[in-house]
Amino acid sequence: MNSRSILATMSMSAALATASTVQLAVAHHSPAEFDQTTLVELEGIARDVSWRNPHILIELATRDSAGREAVWALEGAAVSNQRRRGVTAGMLNAGDVVRVAGYASTRRPSYMSVEHVLLPNGSELLVGSAREALWSDTPVGGQARILTAADAEAGLGSGIFRVWTRDVGYWPWFFRDPAEFELTDWAAAHVASFDQFEDNPLLDCTQPGMPALMGNPYPMEFIDRGDTIEVRFEEFDVVRTIHVANARNPADVAPSPLGYSVGSWEGDTLVVTTKRINWPHFGRVGMPQSEAVEVVERFAVRDADNRIDYSITMTDPEVFAGSLTWEAPYVWRRGETVGVYACTVEG
Repeated sequence: MNSRSILATMSMSAALATASTVQLAVAHHSPAEFDQTTLVELEGIARDVSWRNPHILIELATRDSAGREAVWALEGAAVSNQRRRGVTAGMLNAGDVVRVAGYASTRRPSYMSVEHVLLPNGSELLVGSAREALWSDTPVGGQARILTAADAEAGLGSGIFRVWTRDVGYWPWFFRDPAEFELTDWAAAHVASFDQFEDNPLLDCTQPGMPALMGNPYPMEFIDRGDTIEVRFEEFDVVRTIHVANARNPADVAPSPLGYSVGSWEGDTLVVTTKRINWPHFGRVGMPQSEAVEVVERFAVRDADNRIDYSITMTDPEVFAGSLTWEAPYVWRRGETVGVYACTVEG
């Protein structure tokens, strides 16, 4: 057994898993919520499996060392994420006896970010961020399909107008701890009062605005609409418009969560400036945003490598000093499409 693992003991069960029923709550969470220093293992029956975005949810009925029932809610990555790694609905079913391993929440009792699920047939599902199996020689999942040389040579076209996905290994800025920034008094007060579960709009499946929309791990497609470029995102089924001809003065446009984006070409690089954003969340862990925010993006298309070198620079003088720039490549993968996200709130 992996030396980092521990078996959930009676003391942990008593402290964290005494309830006989658990509400499966949607949680576009902060990674800081989970204790990632200790990998907790549990065994039990998958009493319920909810296969949906923004997270798959498993209700696990287990027992502590005293024989008392303990029910845990297990949260895995989104269906969109699972599908691209080969983990699909039907592999895990209600009634299956399973072993699981993951990281317990430090805020919610009997709640876990699940990484590994060992099925009755001996195969192991990697349903979180784990890349290697704990128990099985036949893992499923763990790594999104990587662009191969054959894929690159087969390129479906050239230029920006195709489907792109953020490359693996580039953690988005919107999970950065607000304490890392030099915040204004107003922003600091907002951070101090923010409740991740009560105030996070993504828990209600509200579509994110700019710039928090960018950096998500799911595909986006650029479509040429003449005077505009339409960008379709799988995450939350967002459609964004970039004006490349006959653009209006942003000052004459009503603010909106996505703002007003104006684009121009510098060679093979699409440069987009977005203003008039009234989305109040700079990130996804409590840092606020004002309507003074401005965003400049650069999409540098590298046809030879089937990739985009992307950068985004964000300034908001009412929230933090200076500016923040994040860079990450987007890659084209043969056969990739923009799916339907259909976020669902548990009723």
